[in-house]
Order: sequence, then structure tokens, then C-alpha cells
Amino acid sequence: MFISKRFIMLALAGVLPAVLSFVPGVGIYAFLIYNLLLFIFLFADFSISPEPEAFHIKRVVERKLSLSVWNRIDLIIENPIHSLLKIHVRDAVPDSFISENEIISFELGGEEIKTISYRVKPVKRGEYVFPDIHVRVSGVMGLCVRSETLPVSDCVKVYPNLKDMRNHHLAIMQKKKLSTGFQKLRQMGIGTEFESIHEYNPGDDFRHVNWTVTAREGRLFVNRYEPERNQYVYIMMDTSRVMSEEIKGITRLDYAVNAAFIVAETVMNYGDNIGLITFDSEINRMVKPGKGTAHFQRLADSLYNVEIKENSADYEKAFSTLQKTQNRSSLVLLFTDPFNMEHASEIANAWRNYAPRHKVMVLAIKNPLLNRESDRNIKDMEDIFLRSAALKLLDDRRRTFSILEKSGIPTLESDPGTLTINTIDRYVRLKSQAGTALP
Repeated sequence: MFISKRFIMLALAGVLPAVLSFVPGVGIYAFLIYNLLLFIFLFADFSISPEPEAFHIKRVVERKLSLSVWNRIDLIIENPIHSLLKIHVRDAVPDSFISENEIISFELGGEEIKTISYRVKPVKRGEYVFPDIHVRVSGVMGLCVRSETLPVSDCVKVYPNLKDMRNHHLAIMQKKKLSTGFQKLRQMGIGTEFESIHEYNPGDDFRHVNWTVTAREGRLFVNRYEPERNQYVYIMMDTSRVMSEEIKGITRLDYAVNAAFIVAETVMNYGDNIGLITFDSEINRMVKPGKGTAHFQRLADSLYNVEIKENSADYEKAFSTLQKTQNRSSLVLLFTDPFNMEHASEIANAWRNYAPRHKVMVLAIKNPLLNRESDRNIKDMEDIFLRSAALKLLDDRRRTFSILEKSGIPTLESDPGTLTINTIDRYVRLKSQAGTALP
């Protein structure tokens, strides 16, 4: 129990009885009676005020929260007595969450049930626990304060914000007019089925011109084909230390995971099967290829809380696992960061020795800082050093990626903001290019 501000003010008001205690005929009794009454009222207030444990409190929160956006949390609280009470509540928010209101103060009428709300913004993926709620109740007469921490526990999962990510990448796609890349999906000539004939539009493949209809109508017409469906795509996610570098405060792994969610959704929208392997020195998660809402949820549950391990990636183990579990040839989207030529050779050799029938594409993330430093204006010796170092790192990176390209592994290095849409565009192009469609 604590005393309230009201009690302190009343105690300070006892200065007057203290002064009167020096008045002849009044004596010290006025001072003692005043303070005795004050403490009697304090004890009475404590006795009639409910303990925090008597309150019925429930936290209402979605089991899946969205990363980097505000999520609403509701607290339902019921007053167990007939009197009006002043309540202060502080929810125990996980450390990696930003809370909109740390302490919520409100009044609760007699036997009233009230819902109060606040918002949190998670800044990291993963699984978290709201362990308890701290409740502070002012006494009925406002003289005491009763405080307790109540064990109200709830577990939540934090996923990338798919809705905002999807809208963002659609906007980028429109801005860059990448729709032409998606139109090519209709132009496949190998492993496709004839769908219809339509008048030629800019961007259509001349190899699909229907000369019979063109001669009869006097205008160019082309055959339209349905893309082959039920092909197999794997997301392979490197979770080793090479993915720990932060770019604009976000790790390479987080960028890769965000992209993987949207890419997986896109793959299934095109009728293909999507699987997942996450690995470092060990195989950590594996989801066999499939499609549909239930399958996407299984994949999301395996991907949302992957963490970086401070060890090296075992590409031989990753590719041999793929080869053993996936008999049918597939497209492998490998999210990693080849940091030097030896690392690139390790990836290429592991693929060539253990999974050569699968088509692999390496996806990496650029650090925009390197490009900015390589264009730095020279003003002093420090500028010369920084620009030279950046140019050297960029040249080493080009050499590293050339090893993969020469080994038959196409690569895609994108800025963090365009990684997702560039990956989707490359996937679509691989499906659309005659002769290089998915295996």
C-alpha cells in the first residue's frame, strides 16, 4: 500500500493543528486528534478499497502482429465494487516493441466493465510474450493507493506487414512499368498450352505470330499461351553470419525474409509450388513444396522467426538436402551474400556437386553506402581513402558475382527497396523465356 497525493496534502494541512498546540488551553491534543483521524480514514480507505487481484482483467490481442506498423491492444477491466475508482494500468510490453502509451489512466464506475486501448509497434520479427499487467488503484476516498503486478500472459507472433509490403511493391512495379515483364509470362513457347488468338500488341513475341489468321485478316495476330503450372520453386534462406550486416538499421536477413513472403505469395498466385529451406551450418527449417492458403501459412510459420546464427553456411549440406528431398527439378531462389571469391566458389561447387539438376539463382542485397562513397567528391586525403576503399570493395564484389555467373548460376543484386520486385520480375522472366523456363 502507498499513500496518495491527497493524503500528503491533508498531512501538510495538519500544520494548523500543530500551531494550535502551542495555544494555551488547546494544547497538543488538537494536533494528535487531527492526525489520528487522518490515519483512521487512511485505514478505512484501505479496508474498503479492492485489491488489484480482485479486478477481472483480460488482454485482447491478435496472435499475429504486423512488423513496423501500429497494432491495437485492448485491455478489458471490470470493477468488482459499487464505487467509482481511479485506475492506472501499465502493460508489460516486450522490449522490442514501441508503445504508444506507457501508462493509461482512467476512471471506472461501480461494477463497470470498460475496454481501454493502446497501440504497439514491433520492430523485430519473432515470437514474443506479454507477461503481465501492472495495476495501480486509488482508494475509494483517495487516501491510499494499492498496486500489484498481475500475471496476464499472452504470446504473439510478429510477421512482416504483407499488406503494406504488397501495396508498396505494386506501386514500384507500376512506376517502373514492370508490367511488360509480366506480359511475357503469356508468351511462353515451351511447356505451355495454347489459350487463344489476339491482335498483336507492342511487346508480343513475333515468334508467336499466327500467319494464317494474319493473312486472312490483314492485321498481325499472335497466339496466346497459358504458362505451365505446377512447377516447383524453392526459397533457400542463408541465416549465417553473412546476413547480419545492417543496412539502414535493418539486417540483410530481415530484407530477405520480407522479400521471401511476397515472392512465395506470387509464386503460388502463378500456380507454382513453393518450398522453403533455411540453413546455416545446419538445416534449420524445411517445408516441402505446395500451394494454397494452408500451405502458405505453414511456410510463413517457418519463416517469420528465423534468426541469424554466428557461424558459416554449409552449402553442401543445403544442396544435398534439396537433392534428396526434391526429385523433380526446381528453381531455387538462394538468398545469401557472397562476400568474396572463395565464398562464391564454395556456393558454385556445392551446387555443381550436389544439386546440378536444379536451377539456382543467387539473390543478394546491395549496400547503397558503397555506391555513395564511390562517388564521393574529393576534398582531402580522407575522401581519397574512402572513395578508393569503396571502389575496391565494389570491384571485388563484381569479381565475386562473375564467378557465380561463369559457373552457370545467375545472380541478382538489388537495393533493399527493390529486392522484392526485382526478384519477382526475374522469376517471371525465367518462366517466360523460351528455352529457359523453369525445369
